[in-house]
Formats: sequence, C-alpha cells, structure tokens
Amino acid sequence: MSLCRLTTLLLCFLVTVVLGDVRCKCVCKKDTAREIFISTAIDFEDCKCESIVPESWMKVCMEKQCECNYEIRNTNVIYASVVITILCCSAMLLFVVADKLLWKVIRMPRKVYEWKQTNLDKRNRVYVNRSMLH
Repeated sequence: MSLCRLTTLLLCFLVTVVLGDVRCKCVCKKDTAREIFISTAIDFEDCKCESIVPESWMKVCMEKQCECNYEIRNTNVIYASVVITILCCSAMLLFVVADKLLWKVIRMPRKVYEWKQTNLDKRNRVYVNRSMLH
C-alpha cells in the first residue's frame, strides 16, 4: 500500500471518527454574545435547545433565542476531496522531480550543439577568408 493511499485513509478515518456524519448545532444569542453548542451523539428528534444547551444558558433557551439545526455531512465528499488534493500535490511533486532530472539530460546536448555551431562558424570564417585571398 502506497504512502499516499495510507495517508488518505488515515485522514478520512480521523474525519469520520472525530467529526462524525451527523450533528445538532444550536446557536444562542445572549445580549451581544453569541455561543454555539454542538452535539454529535444525538438523533434528529432530540435536536432541541433543551437537550443541547448547558444549564447556564437555559434561560436564553426558554426565551426562544436559540436556533437548533440537525446537520448531516457526507464523508464521501470529504474523502474524495482529500484524495484529489493528495493526487494533485503528488503529480506536481513528480513534475518538479522529472523536470529537475530531465533538465540535465536536455541541457547536455545543447552544449554539444553550441560547440558544433562554434566550430562551424570558425570553419566558415576560415574558408571565407581563404576564398577572398584567391
């Protein structure tokens, strides 16, 4: 198993375990303060202010100043994004390595070509001068 694939699997496993696929998110406003409470281990039916918000914020919850939303996230999209990002970075790294290696191979024949060109120039100058003498 390649290092790239292993890293991708590890990242996706961490995203799945730590973040989970579903969550209940409550946003509460108290005066000018705004607090966000998140619970991942909860069902759709239990996504209510009373079951998420701690006791210290319960007064705000009773005044209906909290808005709770049940969110479902697709970890396959996250997985695909991570894979595509790693593949793009790997492709760019391979391109840079290949460019550096091929630069030396391509650069060498240019020097030989330049050497041949200078020799041809010297010959032409010699023969041109010689023909002018005759």
